[in-house]
Amino acid sequence: EFKQWFRNPVNDLIEGKASAAQTTESKRIISRLHGVLRPFLLRRLKHDVEKQLPAKREHTVYCRLSKRQRLLYEEFISRSETQSTLTGGNFMKLMNVLMQLRKVCNHPDLFAGRAIVSSFDQTERIWYSAPSYVVDMQARRD
Repeated sequence: EFKQWFRNPVNDLIEGKASAAQTTESKRIISRLHGVLRPFLLRRLKHDVEKQLPAKREHTVYCRLSKRQRLLYEEFISRSETQSTLTGGNFMKLMNVLMQLRKVCNHPDLFAGRAIVSSFDQTERIWYSAPSYVVDMQARRD
């Protein structure tokens, strides 16, 4: 019964198929829908909810860095750029260094502190020299 009352007018308004008379009828039906649903909806404002919440408590838990984090941290601190920034005294650059150190601690995977060293890393291209007749055959095809 609920779907029969409200399905067609809402769809017509959304799709824009309704005429002027149907639009006024649809708006009347939608206002009736709002009247039916209003007792079941709970609407609270942010400042009302904040008054009902308990006071915020922060707990600081200290933990050691992992080996990888410690290595990234020490490599970043030992860079000459970082050392010059720390001794330079520019506030914004100093804040940038602190943010990078924070990133090492919180998100070491996102820290671009060093190159990836892997046996799968192919930095040099592999060159293959084919006999001249193979190259000639390929040139003739093209």
